[in-house]
Amino acid sequence: MTGAWARVVAFFAGPELPKDVRRTYRYHFGHVLFDAAAAGILANGPLMATKGLATEDWPLSLPIVLSSIGQFLVLYLGGVMATRRKMPFVVVPGIAFAVCSIAMTFVLHPVGFLALLGLGAMFEVSARPAVAAVVRANYPATHRGRAVGELRKWSSVIFLATTLLSAHLLARFADSPILVIRIQVAVAGVLSLTSYLLFRRIRVREQVETEPPTFAAEAHRSVRETARIVRVDARFRHYLYGGFAYAFGALLYVAYIPAFLVKDLALGYVGAAMFTHIVPSVLAFLTTGAWGRWFDRTNPWRAWAWIRTGWGLDPLLLSVAPLAAAVAPWAGVATVAAGRIARGSVMGGSWVLWWQIGVNHFAPPGGDTTRYLGILVFMNGLTRLVAPLAGAWLLTQGSRTTPMIVGGVLVLGSALHAAWNARRERREPGLATMAEFEAQFESVPRAR
Repeated sequence: MTGAWARVVAFFAGPELPKDVRRTYRYHFGHVLFDAAAAGILANGPLMATKGLATEDWPLSLPIVLSSIGQFLVLYLGGVMATRRKMPFVVVPGIAFAVCSIAMTFVLHPVGFLALLGLGAMFEVSARPAVAAVVRANYPATHRGRAVGELRKWSSVIFLATTLLSAHLLARFADSPILVIRIQVAVAGVLSLTSYLLFRRIRVREQVETEPPTFAAEAHRSVRETARIVRVDARFRHYLYGGFAYAFGALLYVAYIPAFLVKDLALGYVGAAMFTHIVPSVLAFLTTGAWGRWFDRTNPWRAWAWIRTGWGLDPLLLSVAPLAAAVAPWAGVATVAAGRIARGSVMGGSWVLWWQIGVNHFAPPGGDTTRYLGILVFMNGLTRLVAPLAGAWLLTQGSRTTPMIVGGVLVLGSALHAAWNARRERREPGLATMAEFEAQFESVPRAR
């Protein structure tokens, strides 16, 4: 009992970090919690537009399209950030994100409302390379995963709670939808603004060029540096290959899961919401901290092999759920639950590696961090545009399970690719962990 109680206490106590990064962690923690609360409210933006503002179907794609544009811009911005202080590239887009949310309070036409939602998402995603660079500069490689994993753990549960509370209030005051929508998006804007003001309190010591090139000259330099990285770094090319297969496969089917649960398995709104959001989010809350701690002491390729296996099993299990339900209703529900548990248990770890620390196993410490992540984000934006179209085509060739099966096979293929790379790097000195990779380079001064 003592051992079990100690694990419970450790789960809620937070990570043990060196003294010189605890200040960073406190402000980072505050930023993450406020940001997750804002994101939870804005996750219901399409629902607000559909039910409260009576939008047509076509404007609902605006947030996805505009956020994809932000991911394309990051390819250029990643190069610009490389030679400049990173904090302005976090705070300025963050404040713009908050302003967009507050502006939604006054724009009640559904097209303008959704356009502002997408514009805010574009600003938010454009800041991600700079956030990753700050995280790398401020946390030692031996503790980075556990810090970011712990933050993601708590943000997942705050996001879920805020999303459910927002939806409850929208339903509770359905007779006054405009007022509730206005209050909620205004609150989201204030929460978001607070989160970025907290992040701004982090002190970052970094090496930047004393006279960086102009923004016009940086455009040519960004293209040149991007081409150099992709041409020279064979390890990172493999990371892009595997990442593309993973993201493309996952995006083939994700849009059809709610319809599949409701129409193919005859689940009600509560059941569909349970398996769409609640089960994965609860599992992410329970597992992400452990993933982060493991990332600090393992090769990221090995971690990706396990993560992508869990992610790929989800759509394959979902696709056989109707057959299981035909045998016994409980069997169908159990199969869906198994798939959603498989996804939820790796979901937080995937986010931490993809958006925050995974590129640190390939990019030398310093300016290349934002360049490498800019390339990865650009690729992610490309898949967000192409994969849903491919998924729609697969849907016309079969049933809703068709994109699930194809997507699951692609994701599992990317897991095998990651396992092959993990095995190959076991024979390479200095590649056992991200910390060993970074130890090959001159250490970068860290913030206190």
